[in-house]
Amino acid sequence: MIARYASQIQFGIRTLMLLAIWMLFSNIAFSQFFLNHELLKLGLLGLPLAALFCLIVTSKFSRLSLFLCDTLICILGLFFYVNNHLADGLLLLIDFGAANLLALTHLVDEPHCQWIIYGVINGSGIVFLFNISYHHYFSLVSLMYITLLIFANIFFSFPAFMKKNNQSSLWAILVVILIICFSLSISFTRILGISIILAFYLFFELRAHAQNEDKHQNISLFCQLLFALITFA
Repeated sequence: MIARYASQIQFGIRTLMLLAIWMLFSNIAFSQFFLNHELLKLGLLGLPLAALFCLIVTSKFSRLSLFLCDTLICILGLFFYVNNHLADGLLLLIDFGAANLLALTHLVDEPHCQWIIYGVINGSGIVFLFNISYHHYFSLVSLMYITLLIFANIFFSFPAFMKKNNQSSLWAILVVILIICFSLSISFTRILGISIILAFYLFFELRAHAQNEDKHQNISLFCQLLFALITFA
């Protein structure tokens, strides 16, 4: 019973961490998510959405939990779509549909495909909406931030989908992440901090071969949160 409660608490913390990562990658001041009415609504929508993406990388999850997440996303999403153009939320709808496709079907059963799809859909739609709702436009820099988010998702979600340690792929993704950081004119000090986080994750977490799924997910999300904090805070 205690282990079950501990696992549920860890899941809740991971959900909050994932939502915080999305907020940071939008490059909007954190206080605005509590002061701006539209961002506040999207933040509330992001909670069940983050829980859905945390469920996807859990090997054993209840269909009831997935149903509750989907129901909350649909209800909160309706409040958003009533007052906004459907086209603005199209990317979020694609993310939501693809997430359920990964969770409920075996249509995509190749681990590499699952890994890449998860990286692309994890937060890209909601971060896009954060920017559109706050700035009322979408810039090339914002697109670069979402691109960085996608590659960070792929890098840090590796253990959830890939059973064999393929560090050549991770090295390639690491290099791409650093190239994007340089192209965004992030300071050398921040890039150095980012490099340390990526190296720590690559050499320590993936070589640990931990069998505890919660531990893998906790370390992955914690490192990604540190990555986002160093990049945007």
